Amino acid sequence: MSHPTPKEARLVACVSQDVQELVKNAANLSGTTLSQFIVEAGTAKARSIIDSELRIKLTLEGANAVFDALENPQLKSLRLRYP
Repeated sequence: MSHPTPKEARLVACVSQDVQELVKNAANLSGTTLSQFIVEAGTAKARSIIDSELRIKLTLEGANAVFDALENPQLKSLRLRYP
């Protein structure tokens, strides 16, 4: 990560004791604090979801462009192939 920024917001989650112990144990094993672990894991998951949705959107836009080109061919390109 780059430079630390001031903390302006708080995230709160109510979880079972089992989940808290699991996440705490993982944080300890990774050498981070519980807060750092939760923020890093949440940020990574959020970026993954956003990237995936963006790829789906771009894929749909590309598919729509191909279908549009097939349904509405430009006459100039046809003339170049068949003089």
